[in-house]
Amino acid sequence: MQITIRPLDLSSDHELEQYAAVVRASDDVAFGGHEEQSVEELRVDFADTPYWHQERYIAVGELMEGGESVVGTGSLMFPLQENLETVHLGITTHPAVRGHGVATTLLEQALVPAIHESDRSLISVYGEIPAEGDVDDPVLPANRLGARLGLSRKNVGVCRMLPLPIDDALLDQLEAEGQEKLGQYRIELWGDEIPEEHLEAYGLLLRQIELDEPDEEVEHEPAEYTPERIRVLEKRRRERGVRALIAVAVAPDGAIAGNTEVQFRKAEGTTIAWQENTLVMPEHRGHRLGLALKVATHRLLSREMPAVQSLVTFNSHVNPWMISINDRLGYRVAFREIAFQGRPDLSGGLLPSTSGTGSARMGA
Repeated sequence: MQITIRPLDLSSDHELEQYAAVVRASDDVAFGGHEEQSVEELRVDFADTPYWHQERYIAVGELMEGGESVVGTGSLMFPLQENLETVHLGITTHPAVRGHGVATTLLEQALVPAIHESDRSLISVYGEIPAEGDVDDPVLPANRLGARLGLSRKNVGVCRMLPLPIDDALLDQLEAEGQEKLGQYRIELWGDEIPEEHLEAYGLLLRQIELDEPDEEVEHEPAEYTPERIRVLEKRRRERGVRALIAVAVAPDGAIAGNTEVQFRKAEGTTIAWQENTLVMPEHRGHRLGLALKVATHRLLSREMPAVQSLVTFNSHVNPWMISINDRLGYRVAFREIAFQGRPDLSGGLLPSTSGTGSARMGA
């Protein structure tokens, strides 16, 4: 297949629509559903912020049903406040043309040269592999591309999905279990915006999530979530058409003891939502707050967004505490996700392939 690589034209509605079509098709295969968003919301998604610089590319070719269109997408994300030597790489290939060299062409013609020119030394990328089997199987497309980039496996995560709606009887049972150890703690639902008086405390929570995340050997400098940064994130989330259901645990003394967030796009046709951060601060653990927080948001999600058919979450395989809660709620394993990182010398391009070329949905 003849493939042309070029930067994504953010002024082109047509290119943005085709870019989104590739992501939807890939999500349908991976998650059994997808999100819907307008081209204006996509422009917000792809715009720079004070905290990130983005570069996006498209691979144009011919889909199986005929006709030239976008068949693959590539992205580079450059942190601007911390992790200043890191670049995050993402590739999505349309399922209809996987195995035709789309990902390799994106890497060779756009992504690797851009990384080399950026002078960023640490490359970070995620790749999907089946739920079962050898995690280091060199035949898997994600492992092949990781090897060609000269990256090493740093963590193995697991994608789990929860069919919705959850049976009310199960939620009632789990809520009752949580109440047994809740004591004088209480759960509050905040919606989309953090109350002004809690901004600093919530920023500490978000930083603690990154400090505590059990991600094995992944190199990552936790961010500082100032009130200004949180407000920027909230504004951008609204402009992207995303709603957040935020629950917090409040300690007897009024301190914010923990949180969880569920996010979803409000557009008609969206069928999946995302379980985001969940954390209980170290000094408040042992009260089943994580379970109580998740029960609260999961119960609310089905009322607020009944069209959502499944909730998606990712956990490191070395996070048994959260995995246990997710198992109780009914989450089931969909696939595994490898975190690759490394500091390769890419001045000569990709490393030689030892097992052919392929494509993978890596960190899209």
